[in-house]
Amino acid sequence: MDELCWWSAGRVAAAVAARTLSAREYLDVLLARIERYNAPLGLVTTLDERAYEWARRADEAVVRGDRLGPLHGVAMTVKDSLATGGLRTTGGVPVLSGFVPREDGAAVAGLRRAGAIVFGKTNLAAASADIQSYNDVFGTARNPWHPDHSTSGSSGGGAGAVASGFTPVELGSDVAGSIRLPASACGVFGHKPSFGIVPMHGHIPPMPFKQTTVDLAVTGPLARTVDDLETVLRATVGPHPWDQPAWQVSLPPAQPVRRIAAWVDDPYCPVDAEVAVALQTAVDAFCRAGIAVEPARPPGVRLAESDQVFRQLLAGFAASTGPAGGNAARLGGELADRPLNDWFHADAQRQRLRQHWRQFFSRYDAILLPVAPNLAIRHDHRPIAARQITVDAQERPYWQQTVWAGLTGVVYLPSTVVPVRLDTRGLPVGVAIAGPYLGDLTTLAAARLLAEHLDPIGTPPLDRLLSSDA
Repeated sequence: MDELCWWSAGRVAAAVAARTLSAREYLDVLLARIERYNAPLGLVTTLDERAYEWARRADEAVVRGDRLGPLHGVAMTVKDSLATGGLRTTGGVPVLSGFVPREDGAAVAGLRRAGAIVFGKTNLAAASADIQSYNDVFGTARNPWHPDHSTSGSSGGGAGAVASGFTPVELGSDVAGSIRLPASACGVFGHKPSFGIVPMHGHIPPMPFKQTTVDLAVTGPLARTVDDLETVLRATVGPHPWDQPAWQVSLPPAQPVRRIAAWVDDPYCPVDAEVAVALQTAVDAFCRAGIAVEPARPPGVRLAESDQVFRQLLAGFAASTGPAGGNAARLGGELADRPLNDWFHADAQRQRLRQHWRQFFSRYDAILLPVAPNLAIRHDHRPIAARQITVDAQERPYWQQTVWAGLTGVVYLPSTVVPVRLDTRGLPVGVAIAGPYLGDLTTLAAARLLAEHLDPIGTPPLDRLLSSDA
């Protein structure tokens, strides 16, 4: 039965529909694995006692011959920043440690309509405002490949849970790499959707159900297969609940992937030698697949300039999220204290950058990028100003981890992370594939093609690591 914990969500849903596996059996397997391994890892924070009843109802629906959704009977987790009706949602913020929403956030509701059984919540950075996942409510999320290393953040608990076989898929969120960085660090697939296609209604921050439309932030999936990423994305894509009476979202179909650009390094934010190896591994895999890969970047787009625009806009994001934003202002550094006019100036620069990217994707189907300049880091809970990262044995500013993620985030582009290899320490390294705005299905198609031509990285050696840790 333990093998079931590694099944894809699609395989589970098919087995439940065929009555060769019950939703209750599958839930039991995941709960048993969490009971066995989660305590020293701190990845899953809250379990829903109602889940077994929902699984029973899912099995009864199959017997009745009801129409089933693509995630019918699939038990899964969501990040604890996403509101779950009747189940506490803290955002990792102590003031909300007892908060129980009356209703689901919009994306969570989409999962349930697709038949998913949301049975638990996962650990995260406090207020989703760090690149490590720890908080004063639930403690530290530890990387299942090496527990003395971070899962990254802020959706680190979810990425670690997917990697550990606690859940087949996870719903996370991303402003400055919060899906993509943990996906790379934990060796799973992750997708940052195009901005605006998955509603953020019910996300913390801002404070619970505050009706504020925040810039840059998206909700998206983590999974062990690209097909599962797409299934979860399709289940959650849609308008804000207030817009549902008149609006709908229909993503363009995937375009044939024939020509891919590669922007794999830059003097402004050089990448570690082992990150460069992962990128070259991806280039070689694409070439084996018959895809033309060319070194290229959009004319008129410089990484340094794009990063400055990104940080100015992050300062505006921090201001719009209110008290729950916590450390979010530090993502923008000193820019957080600048006048509102600076935000409007940055937004105008963003629109110019978006046009450059739009023209670029008339020539290329997608672009291969680093996820971050560095490898997964050890836990570091010192004050943020004291933290640094290491790139090729050189210390660099802590927030440089977000530079490459910000390159696409600032212009609202979709980006899919693919696990490529293990570094010399045995920790995963991923690469990112970005595409045109609303071209989510194309980046997923490119990621699927890449994954088919890579050797799987395997699964975390939890028994060995946790026994040695004990």
